[in-house]
Amino acid sequence: MALQDKLKKSFYDLNPRERLMVLGGGVALLLIAIYLLVWDPLITKQASLKASIQSQQVIYQQMLKSAEQIKQFKGTSGFKVVNASAMQSIINRSAKSALPGAIIKRVEQNRQQAVQVWIDQVSFDDMIKWLGGLQQTKGVRVVALYSERTEQVGRVNVRLTLKAG
Repeated sequence: MALQDKLKKSFYDLNPRERLMVLGGGVALLLIAIYLLVWDPLITKQASLKASIQSQQVIYQQMLKSAEQIKQFKGTSGFKVVNASAMQSIINRSAKSALPGAIIKRVEQNRQQAVQVWIDQVSFDDMIKWLGGLQQTKGVRVVALYSERTEQVGRVNVRLTLKAG
């Protein structure tokens, strides 16, 4: 006799009241299993996703505010170099004072409204500080930088392309 047949026989051997209790217990057990295995995990996952969405929305709003502030700061900078010839003058003056011992070979404007600068025997550290200062105070940025070592430690020969903005 199969297990299923034994269970059916045992179930039908019970009196009607006991059968009703077994059926009720089975339904209750089924409902509890559905709740614990399906419904509760879905509700928990939904709550965590809602919290995640809310935190992402807060971060997004902060990023929008930051982007707006950056746009405002970008438009209100305290410097403006209008053209390459004005840049040439600024570069000549600042290089002479900021780069002691360097040989400024040539400063000339190119067709793209940029300025090309050739400097020999410049201290690499001084040059980096000078370029950082030019960018922060005058709005001059480095477009290209080519350097080669010299025999003196810490000194290089450079060719720079600098542009306003």
